[in-house]
Amino acid sequence: MLAAMVNREVLFYIDIEEKLMKKTIITVALATMLGTSALAGDFDNTAIKMTAKTDTYSVSIKDKETGATEFHLRGDLGPVDTTVKWLRNGSVDDYKLKAEKKNSLSTGPLYVGAHAEYAFGDSYNSNTRTIDLEPYIGLERTYGKVTPFAEVGYTWRSTTDDVLDFDRNSSYLEFGAKYALSEKVDMKLKVKESRDVDFANPGDMNAELGFTFKF
Repeated sequence: MLAAMVNREVLFYIDIEEKLMKKTIITVALATMLGTSALAGDFDNTAIKMTAKTDTYSVSIKDKETGATEFHLRGDLGPVDTTVKWLRNGSVDDYKLKAEKKNSLSTGPLYVGAHAEYAFGDSYNSNTRTIDLEPYIGLERTYGKVTPFAEVGYTWRSTTDDVLDFDRNSSYLEFGAKYALSEKVDMKLKVKESRDVDFANPGDMNAELGFTFKF
């Protein structure tokens, strides 16, 4: 009798888990289709990003409307987040190594951060090897399941011909929101607008719809 009751309880929870998983998959599929069709006509480039994340590392794939498909492997290296990127565009491969640190200020919505990124390509010549330094500042706050944010950043760039000769390169404005679909799945929509070195003259506006699956 007891065994039968336990079996019924186990089957009940398995059924609940299956229904939640099916609901999540359907929601992600619908959001991806709607997001792609709605964004494509209004932005210079759109992308869909899928991420599998654990407590220590994450693996991502990003597919853009134009440009390269990106593969990311991210983990902690001491006090900084480290990301290795592989960009595949036709028969051309490019690579990026990125180190980033982000901190919240006090208990408020303000955060600051910076990253350094070394980029190099297949040909491995001076024109494709660059180093970017990019500090940024932003605001984010969680309201229930939704976390809206806005961020601005500035980029200085050097080449490996003269590593210490950093010139002003560009700036950007980014905003969006993250929504918790469940305890294990987050959806994030962000829009990034490129600016010139004087934070004027808006350039390309790119949109990205991302899903993070936590394990």
